[in-house]
Amino acid sequence: MKRLLIYMACVWVLSGCSPEGTPLLPSSNAIRFISGISVEVTKSGGPVSGTTLPAGGRIGLYAVSEQTGEGESDKQVVMNNLPGTIGAEGAIDYDPVKYYETGRKYAFYACYPYTSAPNYTDAAQMPSISVSLATHADAQEDYMWAALPEVIAAPGGTAAQKFTFCHALCRIRIRVWNGSTGEVLLNGISLTAPGSGTLSLSDGNWTETNEAGSNIFTSFTLFHPAEPVELQKDAFYEVPASLLQLPIGEEAMKQQTFCLLIAGETYDIHPSTPAGGWQPGRSYLYTVWYATDGISFKGTVEDWNTVSGGDIEPEE
Repeated sequence: MKRLLIYMACVWVLSGCSPEGTPLLPSSNAIRFISGISVEVTKSGGPVSGTTLPAGGRIGLYAVSEQTGEGESDKQVVMNNLPGTIGAEGAIDYDPVKYYETGRKYAFYACYPYTSAPNYTDAAQMPSISVSLATHADAQEDYMWAALPEVIAAPGGTAAQKFTFCHALCRIRIRVWNGSTGEVLLNGISLTAPGSGTLSLSDGNWTETNEAGSNIFTSFTLFHPAEPVELQKDAFYEVPASLLQLPIGEEAMKQQTFCLLIAGETYDIHPSTPAGGWQPGRSYLYTVWYATDGISFKGTVEDWNTVSGGDIEPEE
């Protein structure tokens, strides 16, 4: 019996559980995180929806620490694109676990999804990632960022820091109104636009990469059905796909080209709305008004919540 009791005690210690079978509390001073999505700041309807990131998803963690009080800052990189995994209810697991040090304050940054990036070694610079967008709508990632610029942990604290993730891209959707005299076929829709950039994880701002040192844009496939889609007369067709794109200013937006193949004809359209260009975390719905004698283009800004974003003047 004595040996049995000793054996059971060893099993209990090695299992890391309390006598009641509940997990032990987090280690004191361990740096812990949970994740969420900002529904106030985020106004996009991209692939990630709801208020938490998908369980099992991976994020990249970055952290810098420096001394508190006066004197030299002594900044140090604590986390360098450390992979983290989204667990139940938004908890973030990572390894090896880092710990708060007394007398230091911290800045934490994160990006979703996890992206291979050059080593972050200069604590004086804000972390950033380089992104090249996939050219097909069904292969794109919904990039997000989060920042906690100043955290001073209480001694012995175990509270988790909450990352509030915001969408870094914008979403583009298309619908077509067939106002012609009969049914027509829609063969495909593409967009030429900037395809790569550098995302700052401190504020979500983008620095566009001028591809190959020229003004040549990337060609994105928004919709390419295996068989042409039949557009019914006097009816809308909601294209069942959307593109995630880099936020850009108004002038760059006007240089982009939507290419639509309808009824055997190719139509190239340069968007001129909305004023100010495309903003991160916004969703833009463009309506193609098709008629036998040509087409017009009209845009609407959509919010995360189901509220009207207002019409934009149609383009001739």
